Amino acid sequence: LKSDTAPIGRALLSAMPKNKKKASKDEKAKEEEEEEEEGEDAPESEVKEAEKATEGKEEVKEEAKNEDKEEADGAKGYPSESAEAAPKAPKPFHIEFKLHDSYPPMESAVTVVYCPVCSLPPDFCQYGPTWEKCKPWCLENAPHYYPELSGVSLEDAKKKAEEVSEKSKEKLLPGGKVKRAKSPHVTIRKLNRGGRKCVTSVAGLDLFSIKLDDVAKLFKKKFACGCSVVKGENTLPDTVDIQGDFEDEVIDIITAEWKQVPSEKISVLDAGNKKKGKGK
Repeated sequence: LKSDTAPIGRALLSAMPKNKKKASKDEKAKEEEEEEEEGEDAPESEVKEAEKATEGKEEVKEEAKNEDKEEADGAKGYPSESAEAAPKAPKPFHIEFKLHDSYPPMESAVTVVYCPVCSLPPDFCQYGPTWEKCKPWCLENAPHYYPELSGVSLEDAKKKAEEVSEKSKEKLLPGGKVKRAKSPHVTIRKLNRGGRKCVTSVAGLDLFSIKLDDVAKLFKKKFACGCSVVKGENTLPDTVDIQGDFEDEVIDIITAEWKQVPSEKISVLDAGNKKKGKGK
């Protein structure tokens, strides 16, 4: 009997879960059909609310997808759509290079304006060593070369230039102490050159932005004597040497010809001996 009934029991056991699966599928199908029938019988207001809810869920999903996409693009280094939509900053002034024969022939001389701070053309000031000092002048006289500075305040640029100029005067000593640069000063000294001959030496005029060659020409003309510019040795300043004793006359000429040199900034030092030049 055992041998006859064993295969039948196995067949029944194997068939049981399949029947259960079929029954669960049939139940789900019936439930879906009932939900559809209830949806058809439901009022229009409920249907609209359900549609709105589904639309809201879809919008939230789309926003989440877009945010994930922007984050992924940012991680990869790609620009996002919001970054592309943002207004772009103005680009620096740029002139396209052309060969000289492509330009029309010159009919007159071209006057080139140079920056009074760094002595460069205004479109090259940004590459110079004193750009912060040049910026106020460029904003006033050459703003078309720097469209990226259109939103910069002129007063702020002037304040920053003053701060930079003040910092450049300061020199740090060991221990963090600050050493300020000496204020410009003119010194006049009479040097004996052997016997009764003497030389009047003037130093410090170049600190007031005065060309020493022009000073030597003026003294030569006023005093009708020899006058030359002597370069200083071993960190000494350059001087204008006049052959003769003209200490008092030099002070009067300096204050009359160059108003930027006040009389308080001129001092007369004690007489000394002029050193002989090196032999050839």
